[in-house]
Amino acid sequence: MKPLLSRLILLVAAASLVPGGAGALELGEKTKRLARQEFRKSAQRSCLPALPCFKVRNNYPKLAKPEVLPWRDIDYRTEPERYLRAVLAYIGAGNTAVDWQLQKNRKRDWYHAAWMHPVREPVHGLTFERGSRLHELSAAQTRRTNNWAIGFYNRQGATAFARVWRERSQPDTAGFAFPEGTVSAKLLLTDATDEEAPYLAGHNLAWQADIRGNGQPVTLRLLQVDVAVKNAPRDGLNGWVFGTFYFDGRGGHANYWDNLVPAGLEWGTSPTFTRADFAAGQRPTQGWVNPVAEGLFATRAPDGKLGYLGRMNGPVDDPRSSCLACHSRAMDMQGAADPPLFPPFAASRIRQVSVAPNQTYEKVLAAGPVDEAQVALFFRNLAPGESFDGTHPSLDYSLQLAKGVELWRAWLDKQVAGSGPQPLAPESLAAPAGGGRGN
Repeated sequence: MKPLLSRLILLVAAASLVPGGAGALELGEKTKRLARQEFRKSAQRSCLPALPCFKVRNNYPKLAKPEVLPWRDIDYRTEPERYLRAVLAYIGAGNTAVDWQLQKNRKRDWYHAAWMHPVREPVHGLTFERGSRLHELSAAQTRRTNNWAIGFYNRQGATAFARVWRERSQPDTAGFAFPEGTVSAKLLLTDATDEEAPYLAGHNLAWQADIRGNGQPVTLRLLQVDVAVKNAPRDGLNGWVFGTFYFDGRGGHANYWDNLVPAGLEWGTSPTFTRADFAAGQRPTQGWVNPVAEGLFATRAPDGKLGYLGRMNGPVDDPRSSCLACHSRAMDMQGAADPPLFPPFAASRIRQVSVAPNQTYEKVLAAGPVDEAQVALFFRNLAPGESFDGTHPSLDYSLQLAKGVELWRAWLDKQVAGSGPQPLAPESLAAPAGGGRGN
C-alpha cells in the first residue's frame, strides 16, 4: 500500500465491512416492507398549509434516452465560462418555469436522491448545508448565516441510482459508477440579508421553508448553484467536471436564472500545487476561477481565495478544500466515520478561530512549514472506481448518494435496536449530502 494512502486510512474510523457492499445484508420481510415505505417518503415532517408540498421523484429509470449534450463541442479547459453557461441553460430548461417541481418538467427528466427524507424540510425538500462563517459572504457579515439546499440528477445519472436501489428495501453499492453524460445540480439558498450579502438583492428566487421545524416558515434566497458533469476520462483524469455559480442581482435581469455568475470550474485537484507555488504567484492549473468572484469573496479565508490556495470552490463551501477534493470523499462508509474534509491546521497552516458564538479564520496564512505530503492526501485525482480511503466502496463523487445510504443504515440500526425511525435534528446535519456540495 502506498505510504500516503496508509496514513489516510489511519484518519478514518474502522468498521466491520459487509462483503459485496450494503446489498449483501439479509433483511427480514417486515424490515423490507418498512424500508420500502420509507423509500417512498418525501420528508419527515408534514406539509404546511398554503405552501408547496415537496414530492420526491425517485422512480428512477433503468435506461437513459439518447441525448446530444449542448456543450459536447466546447473544451472546458479553454472556454470554461462558455461551457458553464451551456450547462446552466440545460439545467434550467423546464425547471425554472415549474419552480423546480421535477414531476412537472416537460422538457427533460430530473430526479432527486433517495433516502434523504429524514433530513428534508417539507416545503421544498431542502436539507441543511454548511453555514457561512463570519465574513465568508462579505466583510459586513458578522453572524453565521444558514444555508439549505436541494440537488437533482438528469436521467442518465438516475440510471445509476436505479442500480443502487434496485431493491427498494436496501442499497447495493458494489462497483458503483455513474455513466458518461451524467449531470447533477444543486440550488443553495441562504437566510443572509441584503446588508450581509448585498449582491442577493434584485430579481432573486425566494422560497419559504420550514427550516426550524416549528411550522413557521423562513424566507431563503438563492445564493449558489453547483453543477457537475461526467465526461469521458482524458489526460489521466476521471472525467468529472465541477462548476459553481453565485447569484448577483446587480446584473439587473428580470429572470433570476440569468443573474447567476460563474464562480469557476474544476476538472482536477491540481495535486502537485504547493504553498511555495502559491507564494511565488502561481495558481492551480486544473481549474478556472473567475477573478470577479474571487474579488467579491476575498474576505472568506486567509489566502483570500474561494478554495484552498486558489483552487475552485463556491462561496458556501469550506475554503480549506475544493469542489473535486470534497466530492472525492464520497463512499459507502458502512457505519464508519466520514473521512476528514480538509487537512488539519498543522498541515495546511489555515487556522479557524472562534469569535463567540461564531467561527472565522485568521486573517493571514499562519507561518511555519506546510506538510505537503499530508495536504496531498486531500487533493488527489482519483481514477475511475478508486476509493478515497482504499477501503470503502467508492460512490463516484456523489455525496448525496453517500448521505442517502448513510441515512438508510441509520434507520436500519434503529430497527435492529427496536426503537423505530427517528427524525434527525438539523444540528446533526452540518455536513450533509453534498458536504456543502451535495451533488
